[in-house]
Amino acid sequence: MLLLTADLPSRRESRSARAALSLAVFLPVLAGLSILAHRGGVIDTRAFLILIALCGLICLSGLGLIAFGLRSLWTHGTRGGRRLSWALFLFMPFIVLYLVAALAYLVRPTLADVSTDLINPPLFASEMRTSGANASALVAGRLQDGYPDILGVRFKAPLDATREVITQVAADMGWRRVRQRGRIGADNDLFIEYEHRTPVLAMPVDIVIRATDEGETTFVDIRARMPDVPHDLGVSAGLIARFMADLDYAMIGIAEP
Repeated sequence: MLLLTADLPSRRESRSARAALSLAVFLPVLAGLSILAHRGGVIDTRAFLILIALCGLICLSGLGLIAFGLRSLWTHGTRGGRRLSWALFLFMPFIVLYLVAALAYLVRPTLADVSTDLINPPLFASEMRTSGANASALVAGRLQDGYPDILGVRFKAPLDATREVITQVAADMGWRRVRQRGRIGADNDLFIEYEHRTPVLAMPVDIVIRATDEGETTFVDIRARMPDVPHDLGVSAGLIARFMADLDYAMIGIAEP
């Protein structure tokens, strides 16, 4: 009796799996270099946002390739399961981050400029230079009421003591002081401007605090804006809420009840 033997056909390798893994390896490199370049001032915020969008497109393309690769494995028996597993593992942190950002985009108000006073908002020095006497009306016309719980606070304390606490709280939050306008004893309104960079992505946030001398009391308003974006995902409102909470706590023992 003759024993007939035949070579079994080899399994074809999935090109989708190979491409998905290549994108998954490239994506962290592109994201890391983009963040470092933005933090180092090599690229501006607009260019950085374009790169972030490109990273999102790569992530979406990679997920599509993973889906095609899994379909090929199931229907044609191609090889590449290990590559697909590694690709999905590398894509997963980006998937989570983009999903969180998308959720914040949908849930939070579409704002990038938030103020405790919408009628007479605190103004930046640059706005005063460009718009002059009409600056307050122009800025108020652009602002929207998306965070009704964010309000100014009145303290029963003199302006000079309140300013010292404001400066300390801002320093504790890591804000960099840019300029101060107004003089105690000569002006009713004291303006202090700060710059802040968000962790990791280093997105810029401009902040102006207005302390108004009302005689026996001082009223504090604050405004925060993230330039070059239509939606800051609630970052500005979060900074204001945290600052006001810390300021209220720091004023205990200084402001009269």
